[in-house]
Amino acid sequence: MLALDGEWQKLDGIRILMGDEVSRRTKRAFEAALSSATSVLDGSLESEKQKNHFLRGVSAIVEALQSGKIKCRVYRKDKFHAKAYITHARMEVVGSSALVGSSNFTFPGLTENIELNVQITGTPVSVLQEWYEEHWDEAEDVTPEILKTFERHVRAYLPFEVYTRSLQQYFLGHEETASEWEKDSSRIFPVLARYQQDGYGGLLKRAEKYGGAFLCDGVGLGKTFIGLMLIERFAVHEKKNVALFVPKSAKKPVWERELRKRLPDVFKGYSRLKIFSHTDLMRKSEQEELDRVAEEADVIIIDEAHHFRNTGTKGDEGEGRKSRYWRLYDLAKGKQMFLLTATPINNRLTDFQHMVELFTQHQADHFSGGTLGIHSLPGYIRQLEKKIEAEIFGHRPDQEELELNTPDVALRLSADPLFDALVVQRSRSYVKESMKREGDGEVMFPEPRKPTVAEYSVRQTYGKLLDMVAEAFHKRDPLFVLGIYNPYAYYKGDSENVATALERGRLKQVVALIRTSFLKRFESSAEAFKQSCWRLLMKMLAWMEVHCETDHEKAQLNRWKRKHAKLLDHNLDRGLFDDDEAEDDLIPPELLETVNKLPRDEFKVDEIIDHTLADLEQVADFLYELEKFKPSQDLKLKKLIQMLTKDPVLSKHKVLIFSEFGDTARYVAEQLKEAGIEGVDQIDSGTKGDRATIIQRFAPYYNESSSAEQGGKEIRVLVSTDVLSEGLNLQDATRLINYDLHWNPVRLMQRIGRVDRRMNPDIEARIVADHPDQKELRGTVAYWNFLPPDDLDELLRLYGKVAHKTLRISKTLGIEGRQLLREDDDYEDLRNFSEQYEGQRSPDEDLHLEWQDLLKANPGLDETVSAYPNGIFSGKQNLKPGTQQVFFCYARPAHDKAASEASGEDMWTAEAGDVQWYLYDVASQEIREDAPMIVGAIRSTPEAPRVTQMEEVKLSDIRIAVEKHIAKTFLRKVQAPLGVKPVLKAWMELN
Repeated sequence: MLALDGEWQKLDGIRILMGDEVSRRTKRAFEAALSSATSVLDGSLESEKQKNHFLRGVSAIVEALQSGKIKCRVYRKDKFHAKAYITHARMEVVGSSALVGSSNFTFPGLTENIELNVQITGTPVSVLQEWYEEHWDEAEDVTPEILKTFERHVRAYLPFEVYTRSLQQYFLGHEETASEWEKDSSRIFPVLARYQQDGYGGLLKRAEKYGGAFLCDGVGLGKTFIGLMLIERFAVHEKKNVALFVPKSAKKPVWERELRKRLPDVFKGYSRLKIFSHTDLMRKSEQEELDRVAEEADVIIIDEAHHFRNTGTKGDEGEGRKSRYWRLYDLAKGKQMFLLTATPINNRLTDFQHMVELFTQHQADHFSGGTLGIHSLPGYIRQLEKKIEAEIFGHRPDQEELELNTPDVALRLSADPLFDALVVQRSRSYVKESMKREGDGEVMFPEPRKPTVAEYSVRQTYGKLLDMVAEAFHKRDPLFVLGIYNPYAYYKGDSENVATALERGRLKQVVALIRTSFLKRFESSAEAFKQSCWRLLMKMLAWMEVHCETDHEKAQLNRWKRKHAKLLDHNLDRGLFDDDEAEDDLIPPELLETVNKLPRDEFKVDEIIDHTLADLEQVADFLYELEKFKPSQDLKLKKLIQMLTKDPVLSKHKVLIFSEFGDTARYVAEQLKEAGIEGVDQIDSGTKGDRATIIQRFAPYYNESSSAEQGGKEIRVLVSTDVLSEGLNLQDATRLINYDLHWNPVRLMQRIGRVDRRMNPDIEARIVADHPDQKELRGTVAYWNFLPPDDLDELLRLYGKVAHKTLRISKTLGIEGRQLLREDDDYEDLRNFSEQYEGQRSPDEDLHLEWQDLLKANPGLDETVSAYPNGIFSGKQNLKPGTQQVFFCYARPAHDKAASEASGEDMWTAEAGDVQWYLYDVASQEIREDAPMIVGAIRSTPEAPRVTQMEEVKLSDIRIAVEKHIAKTFLRKVQAPLGVKPVLKAWMELN
């Protein structure tokens, strides 16, 4: 019709009789046929918009349909496949004519294809007309449906409609829409909050594109439930094999319990789900099951995935035992992977890179396709890290190591294309606001109180020992030389060799870690420091036994042993060296390889022996002083006992006490029991009993039990290492004590997150019913930090000496300050930490809340907006008077792997890509792409009037300019083939 524009208008009327390829006898079948017909028309109009931006000529067709000049009917009594074109002239002398043949009433059918048609004139036309009238009378009028299809493309859309369409499309590019199965059949989906449903959809969308996705919601926001939803989707609905890797501490009390309760079928018969603890990767007894995962699993889900941020040893060519990272890496090939962690970055961006490489399998250009166009992941991460360091920290001394785990870094990463493509991350601040706006009832999070400092004096506790440690740390080689751990400092060969330099750097880091660990243990407790001294002493002695070969060297070692025989005999008899708890290792095992005997032709072994003897002497001096130390001198311990016996809350209610070290935790628990405090228990990585039982005894209500069921076995005071700082529900307790300086804000957040979590109204009601005295405590969280304010400066000087790092620790929080630049300011520290714990809402989160508000205020909006065609246009008054801008919402295509495999052709689709907003400034010709910034320009109310002033030709030119910009930037970056174009979803002029 558009090809005949200007000519068809001269006719008195047009009747179009349509059929379908098959007989449509039922109403449903007819409706399906009609839908198919209007869909074809819809597609034709979409194609026309590519070259005819404002569908010039279509308005006349709409008017003709409205006036009855054009009528449309569908014949459905039988299969109707006829094609004929009959015309009647106004002048009888001209007469009637018809065209009968193979040509469809389409532009290609009438002008391009090879068709065969016969022209008929004269009397036979009347016979054809009779046939037409007979079938016309038996056909059904579909003019209204055809008219609707045209109208939805050409009507004057309001600014509000463009605004809402653009928001919907923006988030459609980030989240999978819930299917009928989720809505009608899933057990888990209905119990998820809206933000959890969105997170689940976001994970599916990301993993489908890139093979893996991260869920990085903050602590206590219900990542486990989203994990359960993934398990149900893949193992139950899609019948895929799923391997779940979780921390040992969370396997029984969290995952197995929730699965049995909510998805009992996955434990029946031959389940498609197999659950492993992280440590199972290193167990020979699990090797057969792990081999099955490598062969049969389709999906891998990892809880607390940050435990795989360090790669460790690969185990190739005699490097030593393969780390669990590389064992998981071997299993992950060809599998879709979901990584759950609140802390994707602990120190450096390479933490995130290492986890990504589990599913990219170190294919550097894994992200060159899709919408990212990243041709080297390691290179991209390096550049991003440099950029962020420069923006936030400016120039820093080379020797200083910056840790990228601050709120500023998180905010910048949320806007990074790679993080956006792989990570679903919502702040606690966003979740609270989302739940409040969703109106699902009260937002059940406890109210945190200002932390309290538990003061004590290191100097009064340790006396001479503090001076000895300070003196040792302030030597030229602080504390220990530790040559046995740093042999490349004594290397005889080419120190400039690249491999040697790398190994040297790694071992230097190991030594720094050991020195730092000693200082942390010293602050934690005399017991932790003492046990660490003994472990180091025994490792150095073992090294000396292997390497002392000459008579002189053996004599030196024997002299040292004789000198300290009493010390050695006394402690060997006490059996101090049987434990192998992870918390008590001086450094993480993945960073320390077994030290083999050093060849003397390559290393200055004699010098290492001399330095090791000096280290042994230093450690012995510490141990002699520590032997004099008694718990009665421990002012820190006394302070804790006083709190647990005198404080009105801590003396009666549940308390969770954290220490970084197992030695300290065991010591504290033992001393609390000796002080007569009842209901005390302790747990660390070496605890032999059932952890799930201990957890249930401490927090029965949030772990499927109650005080009555526990009887007299309930725990009131639980002393734990950070083995309980992740993924557990311990919110029966509302009070928490950090017994030692924890240095790292990430670790503090994980600890607080055990008690500061989403609350369950039913469980809260049960707790108060059974324990009325807790009514005032419920819904609140308080915690204490043990800090030695008078000795902090000395400890920090020592830390700076060994770690080569400037450090400022808050005198309120006990953690490192945000930018290491300000003087101590407790209010700022509190505000900064609160901001970090709650999380700053990202601009995208604010945008999501805006869309959520619109959906709530306008029921049915999502369905209405989904029905809009592509390329809807409107105009509104600009917020900046005198400024002209044009807004565009484009779906950008990407290579569609699934569609390509199904068709056997290279397919690029908008569904596989993303959605990007663009704002074109008419005066400067500048193009902006920041959606959170752009939204202010297009935000509209339903009442906002449509204002259009710019000429259509000018608007078309601007649209072409923006599409050229997309081609030069995005399409070139992703290496899209010729002919691949973005799809315009909506646009609007701003005057």
